[in-house]
Amino acid sequence: MIVRFDKVCSQEGLSDLSLSMDLSKVTLLYDPSGDLASKILALLAGLDEICSGEVYFGEQNMHSFFKDDPHIKKLGYVFDEGVMLSNLSLRENLLLPLRWLQPELDEKEIDEQIASWLDTFELDLDIQQRPATYRPGQLKLLGFVRTLLISPQVLLLDNPFFLLNKNERIVLYRNLRRLKDSYPMLIASIDDEFGSSFSDIQIDLSRHQKNISEN
Repeated sequence: MIVRFDKVCSQEGLSDLSLSMDLSKVTLLYDPSGDLASKILALLAGLDEICSGEVYFGEQNMHSFFKDDPHIKKLGYVFDEGVMLSNLSLRENLLLPLRWLQPELDEKEIDEQIASWLDTFELDLDIQQRPATYRPGQLKLLGFVRTLLISPQVLLLDNPFFLLNKNERIVLYRNLRRLKDSYPMLIASIDDEFGSSFSDIQIDLSRHQKNISEN
C-alpha cells in the first residue's frame, strides 16, 4: 500500500510536504536531522493533526482509512523513547492499549504472551514494578513488546536504536530481522545501520528539510 502526503501542513510543524512511501515493505526514512522523519511517523500514528493538504492510503484519505478500525490496529507506533506512564506498573503500561481495544481480556493468555515477548527481547524484568526501576533502553525494548501485543498491520518505528546499549541493539536488530517476514515497517532513523542491510526501500529526507517548520 502506498501512502502519499500531498502538500501536508500540520500542527506539529510539517510544512507543504509531498512524499510517497510504500507500507507493504520495510521502508527506511533516513533523516540526519532526526526531526522530519519522526514528525511523519507521529502524524501517521494520529499524534498530530493536518492543518492543510491530505494524506492518502491508496485511494482513501486518512479519515476514511481509519474510519472502521482503530489507529493502533492498523499502524503500531513505537516511540523513540519508549514512553511508559510513570504512575502505572510495567504490566499496566503493556495492557493499556489492549484494554482499550478489548475490554474483556483473557489475562492469563495475555500474561503468557507478555512472558514470551519478554524472553524474545531478553528482558528480565519484574513487570509489577514501575518504569523508574529500569534503564531507558529496557523501557524502549518494552515499548516494542507493548506494540507487538496488539499485532498491528504495520510497524512504525521511531529511531529504533535510540537509548539502546550495544547488546540491546544486537537483540533488537536480530528480532527485527525475524519480524520483517511478518510485518511491513516504516522506520525513521538517523542511523544508516538500517540501510541496505535491512530495509527494502530507502528514502533520504535531506532534500525535504525545507518541509519542516518551528512550532
